[in-house]
Amino acid sequence: MVGTEHSPDEEPDTDPADAFGALSDPLRIDILRALGDHHREAADERAIGFADLRRRVGVDDSGRFRYHLERLRGNFVEKASDGYRLTFAGAKIVVAILMGTYTHAISKEAVELDSDCFVCDDPAVATYENGLCTVSCANDHLLFRWQVPPTAAATATLPEIVDVAGLLARQGMERTLDGYCPECYHAIESAVITESVETPVFRAQCETCGARLVCPAGYALLVDSRVVALYQRHGHDLHEYYLWDLPFIQERERYTLIEERSACLEIDVSVASETLSVALDETGHVVDYSLHEK
Repeated sequence: MVGTEHSPDEEPDTDPADAFGALSDPLRIDILRALGDHHREAADERAIGFADLRRRVGVDDSGRFRYHLERLRGNFVEKASDGYRLTFAGAKIVVAILMGTYTHAISKEAVELDSDCFVCDDPAVATYENGLCTVSCANDHLLFRWQVPPTAAATATLPEIVDVAGLLARQGMERTLDGYCPECYHAIESAVITESVETPVFRAQCETCGARLVCPAGYALLVDSRVVALYQRHGHDLHEYYLWDLPFIQERERYTLIEERSACLEIDVSVASETLSVALDETGHVVDYSLHEK
């Protein structure tokens, strides 16, 4: 969807309570859904006219329809020369509705995975409840946790949900390392914590939406091209592994604290006869590599 710029003389931002209060009527939700349907079906970015939009929603009373449409204008709907279309916020609300973020409560019965806890060797067990995929063991050792939208989990098996969660975790790490919050895309800062922890930790928290990413520092290597290439060179696809099963994430002995001007931590990634030593700076970004043969 093409974005729109706002001129300096526009009205100030609406209070969040007032903005979301505009969504309290079911008819307004129907209008947003209809605009979302139009956007998906349209071959271009054209808006939809008032009469066509009213027919889509199925409201006979033109005055009633106009009243509710006007309540959405500004925050969720904008009027263009050729009709109406969703704003950025409106599009996000429609996506959230379709994803079931605010309306669907889905739970799945616990399932053992083809994996063991790296702390106690008990079987890894996956659960999914209210949008959160969690992998732990019978001794409550937390191995992995990530949010998965209900729409992606509704018809999926738990192992499939775990795979989706792993994909989203990789994407979230990539965005975070690029400096963007994986939830709201606001600027975010990351750090590698090495003091007062058994295993160095990668940590980032968004000051805008509060989204937080806390994981072993090895997660920063999941999206590194040289680490991916090392696995591929020996016939392995890094993306086929459960994240907590990867040695460079679970094994503390692969982490070495270093005192260099540009780096604070070195992680060894070993595949077959090769070991790639990867140096991270205090923000979790890769600053150096060295390859060794066994």
